[in-house]
Amino acid sequence: MRNNKAHTLVEILVASTILVLLFAFVLGAFVFTKGVSYFSIAEYNLQRDANILMGKIIRGMSEQGGHFGLRSSASFILPVTNPAGSEIDFVGTDARTRKYFLSGRSVVYESPFQVPVQKSVFTAAADAGVILRFWEPAGYPDHQVVGIYISISRQMGMRTVIGSLTTYVSLKNMPK
Repeated sequence: MRNNKAHTLVEILVASTILVLLFAFVLGAFVFTKGVSYFSIAEYNLQRDANILMGKIIRGMSEQGGHFGLRSSASFILPVTNPAGSEIDFVGTDARTRKYFLSGRSVVYESPFQVPVQKSVFTAAADAGVILRFWEPAGYPDHQVVGIYISISRQMGMRTVIGSLTTYVSLKNMPK
């Protein structure tokens, strides 16, 4: 009986092919997972930015005499000169008019006290876009409820990643 411990060329080729296929599968899974996490992190960051921006609009900006935002407003007006609805004028508890509006990729706050009068609250990155919409929902009279929609999008390769948020603010239920 002969004890031959050597492997044939066919056995080595089969083992090598299995090893290469296994390596390709693991590498493919790694690349796919990395791509998914890359887009997920980008989407999370855009969603976080939308949440922060929404908070600034609702809670307001700090200025002379207090914090003024939709939460502390007595009333609001949606200018008809801006048909896209990306502007809101509101009257604070101090009876002075302020506004939020979209200018290009920036959301701007306009105050009667600040110097300069207009201050950028949020500016999107060069490869991102911002949508800001204000509207008065049907069935709510006397400018007591305002709807707000914020969307921040970014083009990443062949895919668009979006973070968005919609809410309603009731002026009569907000603490003044």
